[in-house]
Amino acid sequence: MKRHIFQFRTRPTLGAVLLFGGLVLAGCKKPDSDLGLDILDPADALGTDQVDTTGILAWTIVPEPGRTSALSRNVLGTYLDPDFGLVSTGIVTQILLSSNGVGSNVNPSDLVCDSIVLSLAYDLTTFGYGNADPQSFRVFRLNEDLRTDTSYLSDHVPGIILEDLVAAGRPEFPIQPSTPLSIGGESLSPQLRIPLKTSLGGEILSKWGSTTLENNVAFLEWFKGIMILPAEEATVPFQQAALYFNLLGVDSKVRLYYRNTAVVDTFTFDFVINTSCVRYSLSHFDHTKATEPGLVLALQNQTAGQQEVYVQALGGARVELRFPNILDYATNGSGAVAKAELVIPVDERYYPLYVPPTQLFVFRKDDNGEDVSLPDQLSGTTLIGGLYDPEDHEYRFVITRWIQGVLNGEYPNTGLAVLPGSNGVSVNRAILFGPEHPIAPMKLRLTFTTY
Repeated sequence: MKRHIFQFRTRPTLGAVLLFGGLVLAGCKKPDSDLGLDILDPADALGTDQVDTTGILAWTIVPEPGRTSALSRNVLGTYLDPDFGLVSTGIVTQILLSSNGVGSNVNPSDLVCDSIVLSLAYDLTTFGYGNADPQSFRVFRLNEDLRTDTSYLSDHVPGIILEDLVAAGRPEFPIQPSTPLSIGGESLSPQLRIPLKTSLGGEILSKWGSTTLENNVAFLEWFKGIMILPAEEATVPFQQAALYFNLLGVDSKVRLYYRNTAVVDTFTFDFVINTSCVRYSLSHFDHTKATEPGLVLALQNQTAGQQEVYVQALGGARVELRFPNILDYATNGSGAVAKAELVIPVDERYYPLYVPPTQLFVFRKDDNGEDVSLPDQLSGTTLIGGLYDPEDHEYRFVITRWIQGVLNGEYPNTGLAVLPGSNGVSVNRAILFGPEHPIAPMKLRLTFTTY
């Protein structure tokens, strides 16, 4: 079995350089130990027989890219995880006029751009995944139309104009997710502020009073949106982070600061991000850059998953489970299933800022091989469980109805997929122990009636 070289690894202090070429929820609650027994009279619970030796096959795969558009937050940044490798994430979003008929009765030749700033408000529940080291970013203008009726996936890199719009002289930006700002007497939420080139502001001001700024339909035909990426990929473990932003926060916007030389006064104009905007996150993973070999070996050899398997949100990794002998219980007279509980232990020796997902989800396969919810899920997470238990370092799922349905022939024995919660808005990851782990193996505990 692979062992980590740390109990809690110490983070180095070196910087990271390499051009970027690719492209949580409520607190944990331990599931009730009686969950799943509700289909029996409690007085009959003694007439049961428990089995925890059911065969399980487990392996890790890289999933298909998932939808990240129109979700609650977006992810931007890069870091190097020693177990999972390189993580790089980016944001694509439209920006909109904050009012119609911009610049009416104003001569654009009288206008001068003083500055233009892209601000991204941090998600206040959690700033990101990793460390708050400075990072550098690039901003590009799109030359591809984005459609509100389209679901965008984490691998959809849009067409861009190959000019970095970030103003010169700012190679790195401080990451200060707990520091509110006050600018010009205005109190602002903690945010990442990226100055853009004044030439962009000048180009926008040249359209003042024109049909281009008449409304957002016309504006989006001309200015289709922006893509924000890390300027460099992380090369040293434990530095930097994937940062979480609330693009729907009032402080997420592009603000243009300008002056009118005809009236000798200064003004601002905001380009906003709201629910009418297409916005989504990009993700790029390079597992081969992990300094520990476990995940790469697991992806190359399915049998390696019998001891350890890996989950990582935003399309990094997921786990497939199969129960090859489960139908034997239907033929040997084991009785009805009183409770079926899947127990998945976690390798607790993780770096403190790379915490496991607050919740995992399990899905079965439908007739087309697509992920669908278990019948146990239909009553909510209170019944099925799946929350991380930080004391016992494990996830527990009560999947009684699905197991009974498989034994009855109601569902095909296609196994389960295990995915992180918040899959499109986080990069949380965990190393899970497989069914042949020598100390804390994954188990399917089945309780049958004996009468």
